[in-house]
Amino acid sequence: MKKLLLIDTTWPINSRSDRFRLSLMKKYAVIVSAWNRGANNNTICKENFYVLEDDIKYGNRFRKLISLPKFILHCLRVAKKENIEVIFASHWDSLICACLIKLLYKKNIKIIYDCLDLPTSHNKLILKVLNFIETFCLRYTSLTIFASRFYVSLYNSKINSVVFENYPSKSISNSYIKPEWRDLIENIKKDKRKIISWIGVVRYPNILSNLLAAIEKLDVNLFVFGDGPSLDYLKELTKNKKLCNKVHFFGRYQQQDLAYIYEQTDYVWAAYPTLDYNSIYAISNKYFESNLFKTVPIFSKKTKMAENLETFNNVLIVDEYNIEAVTNNIRDALDAGVSDCKFKKYEPDLFWEEQETKLFEALSSHGLLHNC
Repeated sequence: MKKLLLIDTTWPINSRSDRFRLSLMKKYAVIVSAWNRGANNNTICKENFYVLEDDIKYGNRFRKLISLPKFILHCLRVAKKENIEVIFASHWDSLICACLIKLLYKKNIKIIYDCLDLPTSHNKLILKVLNFIETFCLRYTSLTIFASRFYVSLYNSKINSVVFENYPSKSISNSYIKPEWRDLIENIKKDKRKIISWIGVVRYPNILSNLLAAIEKLDVNLFVFGDGPSLDYLKELTKNKKLCNKVHFFGRYQQQDLAYIYEQTDYVWAAYPTLDYNSIYAISNKYFESNLFKTVPIFSKKTKMAENLETFNNVLIVDEYNIEAVTNNIRDALDAGVSDCKFKKYEPDLFWEEQETKLFEALSSHGLLHNC
């Protein structure tokens, strides 16, 4: 088998990268190079995992940028030690690492780029630089994987590409395990309030603030599953607003917990800041998971994801920047009993494992599986 290096600038690696890792292990000997930027360097060593321990913390973009050369050197050392033939770059910052390894170490290394998110910055000059760097790196990329069908129109049609979105794994629908915090949830639900859940990385403080302002005026509970750079901010804001009786934190969850989480949830918050155009074109995990588990999603009205969903009575479309509108939209949905209506699916269920053939065909057609 060819040796493939999967580069991810987070630790643990994001769930999409891990699903790719499991799929690619069917065709490659997969090595992982990751970056633990958390304050607590307590990485559990695993075979075929090389994790750079750091202490710059997540959410600090400037410190990440100036520390990136150290991570690039780490990846270069791993590539040399393992005699890597193919690199899978998760996200555009990993693509920079992959291209430098190709240019500085081994010209015949093949690069697969997972375009998980679009390069983004509120600073227009920085954004131009990032777009230039990505475009330059794409010249050395054998295959680009788009995580959203809406990304395709933003890139040169001449690049080799395939759309492979954040389809849920069959394992999350087949497994139903009550987590250790199930008793706490069942106790909270005795008050009969409807549940709005935030599921995933806790970020976007301005949106979290708006959501909390809406929760303050509604007779609902907010469940927060996950952690992230804005978790402490949200906890402090909850405390300051004296909403501890309505906002409940459950920390990180496992993929096998999702069926239970969605069963306990009436509305899933998936309205992210559309001033960041990445949010306009992306398709979140919640898009597929809400459809799979028949739970009402709350999407931003300016997103491509929401464009064709306004006719579905089980989808809530909001302006995430307008607190009054968000409050009224949710209140109207509560009054109408939207979450109690029969759920109408907005697209057929697609599973990661069922789409693997499409992925392998794309890899093969671009010479990435030869001699495996």
